[in-house]
Amino acid sequence: MRRTVTKSIAIIGEGETEWFYFDSLRVACRYPFKVAPDFPQHSDINHILKLVESYLNKQYDYIVCLFDMDRLLQFPTEMQLYQRAKKKYDAKKYAGKVMFVETNPCTEFWFLLHFLPNVACRRYESYEQLIPELQKYMPGYEKTKRYFIRTNLYKYLTENGDLERAMLNSEKLCQLCKESPEDLMAYSEIHKVIELLNK
Repeated sequence: MRRTVTKSIAIIGEGETEWFYFDSLRVACRYPFKVAPDFPQHSDINHILKLVESYLNKQYDYIVCLFDMDRLLQFPTEMQLYQRAKKKYDAKKYAGKVMFVETNPCTEFWFLLHFLPNVACRRYESYEQLIPELQKYMPGYEKTKRYFIRTNLYKYLTENGDLERAMLNSEKLCQLCKESPEDLMAYSEIHKVIELLNK
């Protein structure tokens, strides 16, 4: 999995979970990408979009924005902003430079995909619904800075789970969501980020 990334990539996460996961992946695989913001914090859609413009101005080759859909679904005004921005950055002008990567309900679902033996359509309305299932595989998991500092997320997931399985599960679920979007099932597009890093 260790390949040299020759492109400049900024990965922008909404919160601490994304920051700690991608920072641990960056260190473990020696990828030279940037995780933004520079320190883990909770960012709203406006802050993320400002960071996108900033990295575009700095001529980054790729800008990846990670979004937890449970949060956006709770705030209709943020969801509208998100949808407008997604449409804007899908335009030819940006030619695939800006990727909006969704996980429903939250990034922890990507973690769970490392452990599930097969793809099952699941529905989790929130982090709170998903966490008991994840804790079966990651005992003691909690969404706290203390836990993230103590646990190297990427290392734990690859040593105790299976990244290839997570990638396959993620791809299959995204396909199922395209076929029946009205089902609002759990899914993650994080496999697209891993694929980009390994190009």
